Amino acid sequence: MGSRHHRDTEATAQIVDIDAELAYWKTRMHENTFQVVGATLNDLETCIKVGYDGYLLHHRQDFEEVAPALRARLERYSPSTPIGWYRAQPIMREVWQRLKPANRAIHA
Repeated sequence: MGSRHHRDTEATAQIVDIDAELAYWKTRMHENTFQVVGATLNDLETCIKVGYDGYLLHHRQDFEEVAPALRARLERYSPSTPIGWYRAQPIMREVWQRLKPANRAIHA
């Protein structure tokens, strides 16, 4: 995975190599989760980036707690996207699962 975790006594910070992560997700674009009629690669990248942004801001919370804010953020940054929340939610959830510290060894 294109991220590293740094720990100190006060907080946990995470650095994400967005180029490496987008390259990973591009290899998965053929999967059913990413198949959205009328969506471009740019639309999918925006959805994925909103997921990363949300995770980096709220990584100590569960996805379900932050989902309403992610939906609002997606609608604000990409109001005309053909990827509605119904299709964006599972994509963003996969982004969060990939970044979870317990999963980092699996995706390294």
